[in-house]
Amino acid sequence: MFSEERFSSKYLVCHRAALEFVNSIFEKSSESKQKNAASSIRLTDVSKSFKRTTQASKGYSTIKSSLINSLLRKSSALENTLVALDKVNLNVEPGESVGVIGRNGSGKSTILKLIAGIYQPDSGLVEVNGRVSALIELGAGFHPDFSGRENLVLGGIMYGLSRKEIEERIPEIIDYAELKDFIDDPVRTYSSGMYMRLGFSLAVHTDPDVLLVDEVLAVGDAAFTKRCQSTIGDLKRKGTTMLLVTHDLDSVERWCDRAVWLYSGKVKSEGAPRRVIDSYLMTLDEQHQERLKKENESNSLEDQAEGEASSVGEDEGLQPTDGPGRWGNKSVEVTDVVLIGEDGSSTWVLKDSQELTVEISYRINSAIDSLVIGVGFLKPDGTVVHGTNTDIEDIKIPIVAEEGPFPAKGVLRYKLERVGLTGGEYFLDIAAHARDGLPFDYHHLLHKFSVSGGEKLHGFLSPSRSWDVEVSYQTEQSSLKSAGGVS
Repeated sequence: MFSEERFSSKYLVCHRAALEFVNSIFEKSSESKQKNAASSIRLTDVSKSFKRTTQASKGYSTIKSSLINSLLRKSSALENTLVALDKVNLNVEPGESVGVIGRNGSGKSTILKLIAGIYQPDSGLVEVNGRVSALIELGAGFHPDFSGRENLVLGGIMYGLSRKEIEERIPEIIDYAELKDFIDDPVRTYSSGMYMRLGFSLAVHTDPDVLLVDEVLAVGDAAFTKRCQSTIGDLKRKGTTMLLVTHDLDSVERWCDRAVWLYSGKVKSEGAPRRVIDSYLMTLDEQHQERLKKENESNSLEDQAEGEASSVGEDEGLQPTDGPGRWGNKSVEVTDVVLIGEDGSSTWVLKDSQELTVEISYRINSAIDSLVIGVGFLKPDGTVVHGTNTDIEDIKIPIVAEEGPFPAKGVLRYKLERVGLTGGEYFLDIAAHARDGLPFDYHHLLHKFSVSGGEKLHGFLSPSRSWDVEVSYQTEQSSLKSAGGVS
């Protein structure tokens, strides 16, 4: 049994202050509920910003220099303001489950902390009706020197439970957390998994009217995660209002009635989860496409400058490299590499099932005896997933007569009926060389592309495929038919 005598007078003062704080919150919550009983959560023109202090890049500072700067009112730090939320409006009805999605830094966790009362808004109004249980940081507020049992008591008080309610629920909380043998040990001796189980068990046993969840279900072992999901599903069926922040879009579609997409502190879209998620993914694809385009263009410009600086036939350009690079004697130069999708436009983000054309523009600068152009798909670690060339495929590339004229330009297109790769990032290697292997121009790990979507297959390949099953034994279905179980 929890004993108040175990606490020092210092912690009793904190304990009483916590009780006063919680009571004041409930008084405000009660007033808010009378004014706006229709909503569990309402945010009206809420804004929140934070001061950022960046250390100036002038080397290290010493105690002496810091003291002098403080006396002279000088600072080696640069201050600016980060706007986390900008006039956000959000309304969550009782019993509704809402998922908040967006990239890191978009303001998702800030919203939860405002609703939980951890932050106060700079402007606007935050209204919450009912008891709030926040799974923002499991175990937040636990004192490391107190035992698990003592922290449950203090945590329960902070959630608004009475002493009697806490003592009645402690056995169930301990049993759920599977910490019976460790509950009277200081929590500083707990593993991170034990810490999470204790915090989660406490949060879900407080009969919350509003449940705030921030990515905590993405951690822990498989059994714990499954139990968390089952419990949250039960709370949803009981009519608990839920606000879920996560990067797991499948969870949003599975549990949420509505999705809200935050972008740079503002609500970009809200509505049916599937529609909002699709819009979010399309934007991510566009941003990813733009990033890959800029990266590949940067490589192309660097290589072009390198090619202009070196003359044809110099030995210094012949040496290959293990990492990203370009080498060859430049008798033939690959001047452009473009991936073309099904719609005929260039793209660096592909679907596994779509058609693909690799378009290679080249320039012949001097007389050569033969020309072979090869294509290779590689993983970032250099593993070759697929590779071929015109010589292997018995494709003859016409060459220029010995007398020229030079330079002479050409375009080669390599077509795939299906990309056939599993999701992830890949590199496209392009090689122009003579039949005897003399390198003219080799692009190694310079052209990056991404494959999105597709099935969750093992390995790198996603070929066209089908399954066919033929059996010579009696099946369960035929047994049911012979027994009259199926009409």
